[in-house]
Amino acid sequence: MTSTNPFSDPNLPSLECLRDEIASRYGIAHQRRMDMVSACNMAAKWFDLPLAMIPANTAFLRKRFESFHHVHGDVSKRRVGNVRSLLLAAMREAGLSTKLAPYQSKLSPAWQELYDLVSDDYRRAALSRFMRYCSRNDIAPDAVCDAVASSYLEALETESLIRHPRTNHQTLCRVWNQCADVIDGWPDLRLTVPRYEDRLYAISDELINPALLAEIEAYIGYLEGKDLFTGRARPFRPKSIKAVRGHIRRYLSALHHSGFDVSAITDLQEMVAFETFKQAMRWFWERNGRKTSRSIGEVAWTMRCIAVKHLACDEEMTASYKEALATLRLREPGLSPKNRAALQQFDDAAAAGRFLGLPDLLWSLAEKERGKKAQLLVQSAITIEILMFAPLRIDNLTSLRLDRHLAWIDDRLHINLPAGEVKNRMDLHYVLPRGTTERVRVYIDNWRSLFLPAANPHLFPGRNNKAKDISCLRRQITRALFGHTGIRLTPHMYRHVAAKLLLDARPGYYEVVRKVLGHKNLATTYEHYAGAETQAAVELYDDVILGLKRGGNGSVRNDRHHRPEETSRQAPEKDDLPFLDPLNLFAQGHAA
Repeated sequence: MTSTNPFSDPNLPSLECLRDEIASRYGIAHQRRMDMVSACNMAAKWFDLPLAMIPANTAFLRKRFESFHHVHGDVSKRRVGNVRSLLLAAMREAGLSTKLAPYQSKLSPAWQELYDLVSDDYRRAALSRFMRYCSRNDIAPDAVCDAVASSYLEALETESLIRHPRTNHQTLCRVWNQCADVIDGWPDLRLTVPRYEDRLYAISDELINPALLAEIEAYIGYLEGKDLFTGRARPFRPKSIKAVRGHIRRYLSALHHSGFDVSAITDLQEMVAFETFKQAMRWFWERNGRKTSRSIGEVAWTMRCIAVKHLACDEEMTASYKEALATLRLREPGLSPKNRAALQQFDDAAAAGRFLGLPDLLWSLAEKERGKKAQLLVQSAITIEILMFAPLRIDNLTSLRLDRHLAWIDDRLHINLPAGEVKNRMDLHYVLPRGTTERVRVYIDNWRSLFLPAANPHLFPGRNNKAKDISCLRRQITRALFGHTGIRLTPHMYRHVAAKLLLDARPGYYEVVRKVLGHKNLATTYEHYAGAETQAAVELYDDVILGLKRGGNGSVRNDRHHRPEETSRQAPEKDDLPFLDPLNLFAQGHAA
């Protein structure tokens, strides 16, 4: 029995071999045998991999099951558990180990000798998988080349167990070259380090003229509005300042790598001279396969702002920059492909129902848990429910304070964010439903300070009297959503979901979406979401035409949004929800 997985131990059978082996064992009861065969086939279907690519190994299967949700296979959670049990049973029947042993091929003697030369743990980790791949496929160390590295990347992408195969490939090539430079006995071969993003390792300050560095810092100070009379009336935010610094550094790095003597540039005027600008942009253009990119366009736009806005260049230079930016800067209307793919999950009414019902589910699950696990379930329920009714940016959500942003008026919770704390400097005001208001009140009174000092003023408290870490809260929300619904969203995507659900139910309601999301003008809303409700609009139009055909006046109700089976998509008031007694659960947790 052999495996065709390019990384696995050649002595380890694939699920295809395991299935065929079990199917031929007539000593096993017929139904049991057929169930195990079916489990092998089902795993291949769920993982979207050929059976021959799946090693009959518990560690491999466990990792694949972690990224699979039962709703994706349109089966119950119990069915997934049964398939896992049947796979383990089949492995035991075939005499295979069901322990979490590594599935990858052992290193050949030549690769083991090379591996032993590496003392640094980071480099060992970066090279290990590649070395096992080469060992498995009889590739000797002195045969390594760019073609081998490319085939390794293809194998990574096919197996799909590594989350970021291109980054893995890039790291491998870079570390391989480092080892070739510093380790005696390493093959005298170098790999081309691929560039998958339009980024450049920035040049050091030593290569830049001190006078230019001083002018750059003065410009940054102007953007930050440090001076009352000479700074910008509306200072840039820290994130924007960081982006500008990065664009300037990448621009100077491009000039340096194009052969330009960066140390000869003494001021901003010379830095953004149009001929100098063209040399840098040509370098970016060629490096990116003779096409522009979003990153290249942003670098070009930063240089244009310095030349035209800050230095007030002449009309001829302004026109030249305008013409160049028309080619270099991408103005992609609408949402990114990643966000569009995320919203497609909500084309399924059942998925939308699971999404909107998640806070209820998390509260009910918390009732069955105890200790910190129950507290985290309740906190996740609160964050998700707030995002549903008040689609805030994650920075604003995390920084909500009891003493500054929350007000209780007429049994409704009001969330108020002043313009100075919002990305586009727009005041935000949300009024939450009474059911959600009551849940937040219970969370604050009974749950929020169970594990942290009550003096912390943040709605989602962290250590040292600060708000909970943004990355921690983001990860908590994302995991809770996927784990219980099979839906993958980042917290920021809740804003896009709000727009989609509203426009699906009310095609053309862009002004309402604008107010909900806090956009400054309608053009922004329309640019992002125009067309998002196309299918809903078409169905509404169909209803009008069918109504006219039946002899009506065309004023038909769009029943698609009022079907009984879709009521789960609407968020009802929850005034009579049973709330949990967290202090009792917390005490039970510690007693246990």
